[in-house]
Amino acid sequence: MISTGMGLGASALAQAETRLQVSSARQTDDSGKSQLVYTARVADVSGSTVSGGTVSFETSKGSLGSAVVTDGEASLKVDSLPAKVNSVTAVYHDATGAAVSSEAISATPDDDSTTPDFTVTASPSSLSTSPGDYVSSTITITPENGFSELVTLSCSGNPATTTCTFSPTTVTPTNGNAVTSTLQIQTTSASGNLSRLAAPADGKRVAWALAGPGILALAGLGALRRRNAGVFRMMGVLALLVAGSFGMSACSTRYAYLNKGPSPTGGTAAGTYTIAIAAYGNNGSSVTSHTIDITLTVK
Repeated sequence: MISTGMGLGASALAQAETRLQVSSARQTDDSGKSQLVYTARVADVSGSTVSGGTVSFETSKGSLGSAVVTDGEASLKVDSLPAKVNSVTAVYHDATGAAVSSEAISATPDDDSTTPDFTVTASPSSLSTSPGDYVSSTITITPENGFSELVTLSCSGNPATTTCTFSPTTVTPTNGNAVTSTLQIQTTSASGNLSRLAAPADGKRVAWALAGPGILALAGLGALRRRNAGVFRMMGVLALLVAGSFGMSACSTRYAYLNKGPSPTGGTAAGTYTIAIAAYGNNGSSVTSHTIDITLTVK
């Protein structure tokens, strides 16, 4: 993104041997970093470009820096301006160092906003991992126009089987300096795909499971032989029924315990996901939010 402003004027100093054409632009590179670019074009009174000498860029708070004139042009890039600076003056110095001409321009491009704001970037913005592993990205908040408020970070769009955390969750830029937070995305591995047999049962328990029904059965038969009374005969039959039921249930339970594995749980599915990173900040008069997307590939 490039926005520009321009000023044109003759020498304001004693010598009027050169003319300056000054422009300003705001440029944003691929990483999202924003800079102001001041360019001065130097020509003599006939319009021919001038080479040699330097152009300094001055403000009411001091000099922003200087650049050598090459093929009639000198450019200077700055990350930010001093507070309450409204204009920048380009001053051309000839080869002897004498100030020959100057031209003032608005400190920011004509369509440039002076509202405190910030930009958000992620590095890297494309992540790749396997189920069960995690990946990280550095989130950078860069203030603009003196922004110095709390910024809260959050994410959305990540798969349900992943977690998205920031460290820290909130950041505050100060003195025009960028601040960072580390984003970590944790994926989930699949579990329960292979059944695990339980440890062998205690030998005594197995013995009782097998012998118990037999003992009860013998007791029932003995009662039937020794007693002819109806009540004892009924007790013997009941003992046989209980013995059979006990033996069958013991075997059934033991079989199920040994052969039933854990319930399978799916992990993070392979695929490519788009995750939105949101940053919310208060610029002093309203809430400002910015959102960027990162890509997560699960192999």
